[in-house]
Amino acid sequence: MLLKKIIIIFTALLFVGISAQKISYTVPELFKNEISEKNYKTIADLSIKEISKREKVFSLDDGVIKTESGFQAGLDNLLYKSKNQNDDKVLAAIVKEHFDGLFDSMDFSKSMDLKDFNKVKEHLSLRIYPEEYFDQYFKPENVVFKKDLEGTITILMLDLPTAFTNVMRKEMFDFWKKDEKDLFALAQQNINKQTVTKLTQEIDLGGSKIEISFIENETYAGSYALDLINNSTDFVGDLGSVVAFPNKGLINICKITTEKPVDFVKFIQGMKSLVEKFHDNHPYPISTDFFWYYNNKFTKIMVIEKPNGNIDVVSPDELTKLLVKLK
Repeated sequence: MLLKKIIIIFTALLFVGISAQKISYTVPELFKNEISEKNYKTIADLSIKEISKREKVFSLDDGVIKTESGFQAGLDNLLYKSKNQNDDKVLAAIVKEHFDGLFDSMDFSKSMDLKDFNKVKEHLSLRIYPEEYFDQYFKPENVVFKKDLEGTITILMLDLPTAFTNVMRKEMFDFWKKDEKDLFALAQQNINKQTVTKLTQEIDLGGSKIEISFIENETYAGSYALDLINNSTDFVGDLGSVVAFPNKGLINICKITTEKPVDFVKFIQGMKSLVEKFHDNHPYPISTDFFWYYNNKFTKIMVIEKPNGNIDVVSPDELTKLLVKLK
């Protein structure tokens, strides 16, 4: 009888603990067309389980888990990683790896004085995010950011041993008393030291042999390509280059030269659907647009897909002027 009472009391307490949590399994708006309700619930429950090993979970709402201590964990990165995965065992492994890395980085951060600029400067890095992602998951007043590519935001980050975390404006940036441009330049220098895979080859696009270059690094390719003039001079022609940033791990480039001034048109027409595929099927997409890189500046190129399937490419005004001078 006593054991039965204990079981009843334990069950009641467990129910109270569960009911005290404010858990919403509504898929965040940004992911409603990307992930099923079933998979979202699975990822949410697995995440709550992992966080509960260290923190007491208070709520889950709009893809953000909050704990009683004030800790918050957004599920957005996990959802990007997992949106094409349906195996529960694989999802469990992804979630565990994610939070193991997150907590390891948090512990590393606590052991290092983030206000000591000399200790953290070698960890400065950059990440490019789609603008809609930034709007939903970041508060502009809390982060240090700039705009390199139309439709995206480049954020100043700390590249810690097992995870990236954004530089907090008040907790770190304001304390360092450093010029913002200098910090972004230093972060770019750190990225330029990373090992990336580079490849250039001729590809037949619409009956024309077009030279296309690729930069690949699952973590750094996107931010690496922001500084082509310094880290990949061979990929920049005398009239610049056209660059596609479909995701953070792969970059596609076609340089523009006076010898082959309009190859970039065939490049865009031939690569558009592939760039979209690289974007849509990657856990960390950046953009489906093409950009003209010239004088260390990126300008979006207007690309128009007609109902008959033809693709028109409208070059930026400055590029058009350069091309006219060649005639």
